[in-house]
Amino acid sequence: MTVTEQALGDLRVLDLSQGVSGGYCTRLLAGLGAEVIKVEPPGRGDALRRMGPFLHDAPHAETAALHLHLNSGKRSITLNLASASGRRLLLRLLPEADVLVESFPPGHLAELGLGYDDLAQLNPRLVLTSITPFGQEGPYARYRGPEIAVYALGGYMMLTGDPDREPLKAYGHQGEYQAGLQAAVGTLTALAARDGAFGRGQQVDVSATEAVAFLLGGPPQVYHFFRQEWRRNGARLVGFGPSYLYPSTIRPCRGGYVHVHSNNRYPELLAALLDEPHLCEPEVLASLMGHAGEIDAIMDRWLAGRDRWQAVEEAQALRLPFTEVLDPSEVMEDRLGQHRARGFFEEVEHPLAGRLRQAGAPVRMSETPWRAARAPLLAEHNEDVYCGRLGLSRADLVRLRQAGAI
Repeated sequence: MTVTEQALGDLRVLDLSQGVSGGYCTRLLAGLGAEVIKVEPPGRGDALRRMGPFLHDAPHAETAALHLHLNSGKRSITLNLASASGRRLLLRLLPEADVLVESFPPGHLAELGLGYDDLAQLNPRLVLTSITPFGQEGPYARYRGPEIAVYALGGYMMLTGDPDREPLKAYGHQGEYQAGLQAAVGTLTALAARDGAFGRGQQVDVSATEAVAFLLGGPPQVYHFFRQEWRRNGARLVGFGPSYLYPSTIRPCRGGYVHVHSNNRYPELLAALLDEPHLCEPEVLASLMGHAGEIDAIMDRWLAGRDRWQAVEEAQALRLPFTEVLDPSEVMEDRLGQHRARGFFEEVEHPLAGRLRQAGAPVRMSETPWRAARAPLLAEHNEDVYCGRLGLSRADLVRLRQAGAI
């Protein structure tokens, strides 16, 4: 069967957001087939265009890596919300929109006459998705919060790092990506409710801090049950309690690192791999965690003479779940062939950045494919949207541009 339709092919999204959270939310929607119109400030565009790295290490609004990744598959128009003419243009686009995604401080759109109540009067079926560091209400609602603050206040930073060192932040924008993911889920859920019994749109309020706190899993329950704080464990994955079996951890080998783990059901397999029969003695088996330092030292000696690929091959032959620790370049090169077999990485042609290899579908559906597409140039679709849809002339665009509206 030839598959041509996309899951969200009839969905229209206006993306007023800036940065990673909203960009990731609408990137997911665009990949699943939605028409996403990125509404960018004239001249400077989305904040993603100013976030490095850049092609050839030369800052340029069209070749920023995050922009090329997160704005893929979208259309770009410019519009100045501080201008009355700009706001009128937005309102003219609103009746055909299903979703509007924004990341302004709480109350900002309402001050411009574009709050949810105002928009719902024009389009009762609109879903307004608002992504902020702390949500639309509460004592922190008006605070600005960079990603590191979200990560810290969400509780995740205190759990990351070595137990005898300061807490660490995870690489990149993980808190913002989590907010964007929850925003996409919330948006699609609100659309399902709209098209079901609820019958109308609503506002989706996403707090990045809450999105991070939602990831905590066990530690809040440990505190609730035992009034004990979960401690940082570095690269070691442990459970609650001293009798927990030998945990997974990261150990160095020749030329890299390996994720190592005993088979908890058959600890004698680890003893066989390392040729250390005493690891099966009752005293050791009674508390593998209590002997974790000793096991690490033995493991390090064994790994010192092996590279990642050899170590993993020998361990997996005994059904021990070892894994190579890959860097991003190795993920792209795909020595294991897994991504190539699934066609995960896609190639697109960009007019300024050239041919790009980029991450593809994070989810796959058997009947409705993911869409591979490039990121737009700033204002690339002004004429198409303003003239083709709203009926403006090219002379109108010139006047709007001169007035600072687009």
